[in-house]
Amino acid sequence: MRGRILYLFLSVLLLASCSKHYLKQKENFSHYSLKENNESQIAKVTIAEYKVKVDEQTEKVIAVSSDILTKESAESTLGNFVCDALKYSGEREFKGFSIDAVFINRGGLRVNLPKGDIKVVNIFELMPFENDLILVKIKGEKLLEGIQTIIEKKHSFSGLKIKVENDILMEATINYSLIDKEKIYTIVTSDYLANGGDNFLFLKDPVGVEKSKLKIREAIINYCIFLTENKKQIVPYTDGRLQISK
Repeated sequence: MRGRILYLFLSVLLLASCSKHYLKQKENFSHYSLKENNESQIAKVTIAEYKVKVDEQTEKVIAVSSDILTKESAESTLGNFVCDALKYSGEREFKGFSIDAVFINRGGLRVNLPKGDIKVVNIFELMPFENDLILVKIKGEKLLEGIQTIIEKKHSFSGLKIKVENDILMEATINYSLIDKEKIYTIVTSDYLANGGDNFLFLKDPVGVEKSKLKIREAIINYCIFLTENKKQIVPYTDGRLQISK
């Protein structure tokens, strides 16, 4: 319908541009007040009712943090928390698989999480994207290739320990063992990164893939609810998994 209207509008303009004579005509306008529109009033009420329901859900407190979670510094408390959340949800979503590592890109974490009450809306602000949780299997050789990407952007991860001195990789282990180039490792991440987003090219063309319909933010929300149900707070921490020194 819009296309037909646009086509008609453009046709009129074209005809007008080809004409040499112009005739100004009187135009009659009538005023129509939206206030008098019953349907408009019904729509406003419906939207207001819907907003109340949405607010009830988004303002729900699902966890409590003992301190602010930030993505500052090479190894961030926010990144570690999100990786813990993805591993927790990944173990439940991909049953039967032993998860070796978790990756999430620094740029994908949009805001810090506050000290105190953590609400659903905070998680939506943290992770506004429609990315799904996914599991990929890659060879150790490709994992080693990806270490440099992790170091350069200070991306968040769990399961590995990386040590860099004077811009030289000194050590890279996974589950406390040196990475074996021939071994197959199981990685939980987002479908965006698994498709090579944010230069995570080493995750493309994996040996195996397990997809889910669980959004990354849903995985984080589920972890928050789990902590609360078990009477636990979020406790921000770093553990030296990424060490960079000059």
